[in-house]
Amino acid sequence: MSSKPPQATTQLASTAAPARDGVPAIPVEGVSTPSRFRAAAATIARGIRRAPVERRFLWVLLLLFVAKGIIFTYVFPPFSGHDEVAHYAYMQVLMEEGRLPHIPDPVAYNDAYQTKIRIDRERQQRDRDEVTLSPAEERAESDAYAAATAGIAVDEIPDSFKQYQQYITPDWWKDNNRVVRAVTYLGNYLPSGWIYTANHPPLYYLLMAPVWEVTDDRSEEFQLYAFRLAAIPFGLLTVIFAYLTVRRLFPGDTFLAVTVPTFVALQPQIAYEAAMLNNDILAIATVSACLYLIAVGLQNRFTVGLCAWLGFALGLAMLSKTTAVMVMPAIAIAMILRLGWKNIGEWLPKGAMVLGITAVMAAPWYLYMLRSYGSVSALDQILTLQWWNNQDGKTRSIFDQLTDQWFAWMRWKETWGEFGWRLIPLSDTLLRILWWSTVLAMVGLAIWVVLVVAFRWRARSLPLSRLRIMASSTDRILTVSRWQVTGVLAMAVTCVVAYYAVLQFGKTFDLTQARYYFPAVNAGAILVMLGFRMLTPVRWLPWMQAAIFVGLFWVNVLILSTYVIPYWDAAL
Repeated sequence: MSSKPPQATTQLASTAAPARDGVPAIPVEGVSTPSRFRAAAATIARGIRRAPVERRFLWVLLLLFVAKGIIFTYVFPPFSGHDEVAHYAYMQVLMEEGRLPHIPDPVAYNDAYQTKIRIDRERQQRDRDEVTLSPAEERAESDAYAAATAGIAVDEIPDSFKQYQQYITPDWWKDNNRVVRAVTYLGNYLPSGWIYTANHPPLYYLLMAPVWEVTDDRSEEFQLYAFRLAAIPFGLLTVIFAYLTVRRLFPGDTFLAVTVPTFVALQPQIAYEAAMLNNDILAIATVSACLYLIAVGLQNRFTVGLCAWLGFALGLAMLSKTTAVMVMPAIAIAMILRLGWKNIGEWLPKGAMVLGITAVMAAPWYLYMLRSYGSVSALDQILTLQWWNNQDGKTRSIFDQLTDQWFAWMRWKETWGEFGWRLIPLSDTLLRILWWSTVLAMVGLAIWVVLVVAFRWRARSLPLSRLRIMASSTDRILTVSRWQVTGVLAMAVTCVVAYYAVLQFGKTFDLTQARYYFPAVNAGAILVMLGFRMLTPVRWLPWMQAAIFVGLFWVNVLILSTYVIPYWDAAL
């Protein structure tokens, strides 16, 4: 019996072969670094080839989103994004002084400023009259003057940012010749140029801290571009969560798996938020994570592990921006309906677990706000300090805003354009096309609701054999399970609560904005694309999803080439 002689090879076994004495032999040759890279590239290529078409398309969307984020980063001038100057000032206080910026007390500030002015006038009068004070009186006056000076020393936007005043709210009085640090309104002195973002939770700024450390020796503009680029991954996470969420809610539906992340990736304001120094995009990403976990919980009946992750994600969201509270009603509704409202012994402890983890994470920040300002938002102080934000002093009701056509149309304009502080409006024609397209999708969504209810009603009275026959001849988008219907309801609740948050803020502040409901973008995308899915015949779905991608891509190209770039070319 003959044996085949051993063949020479450059490959090593996964473990060293033992020598005769039992001691492992020392490898003398390994796989080179280029070979490892080639092997990794080959593995990735195989993964791409074997991945379903919707996942491959997701990678295309992510590449497009990164490209668009880089373009937005450099097309928009430094600090032209809403609140970028104030967010930078927040970062500066945090990184250079190791503390959080503080919102001034308007009453204490006015009292201190009045005291300082009174003492200055008294000193001037004494100089004219050649009157002197006793040593005790002089010490008392000096102490009072020092206290007044300390009372008006607030956390301020640096003087060097005066060149960007056109991009700042009237919280910093705009004067071409000088830096104004105090204004008078209704007989009271108020600070000018204070850091009006100081009521924002610290998570975003802590995540940006390494970027500050790396760029600390560079110019403010260089740092800004670094912060903008560092925000793009949060936008990518939002797109990924859109894909994962709709795949959970509607597994196997290629149309929704393609179009929902397409809508999010190509929605121009989401990419804009992900290319500026602003904590909005972190709130959008963390709320999107909560929506995904809601979908997972609906599928697996909110396991204990899932509830722990949901509490963690909600805690991150609440430390990103307070508007993240909008997702809480959806969590409660989804959990109660999925587990059964009568099963209070199951959903109550699981809901308490979610809220408990969130509270442990977020409580230090909100307790700090309560201790510092007497509320978790400091909006009472801000309302007084932002004298320009409600000059008529009137409170507008929710109903008044809902029935105000200008209010609704302004929010729609901000949803697609008005970049920065309402600098770049889009044409009414483009906005109307987008509006009526959305209305059409809502009609499709309403039809879906009616047909799903009708299918489920008929199914209740059919035997199993007849039910299987009816389901096989029905579009599977209509043969969904109860938990999937609950998922769509949770998405709708998120959108309604998000818009209510805009209305609630608008009751007191004039400058309520559409971006406050952007954290619900993934929920909105699912509802819109589900409407289009319902209106499109099954055989036309591939053409419809291509049309949606091409249409949204064209909207982005149009906005950049016709509005954004020409605006800044003319303005600079």
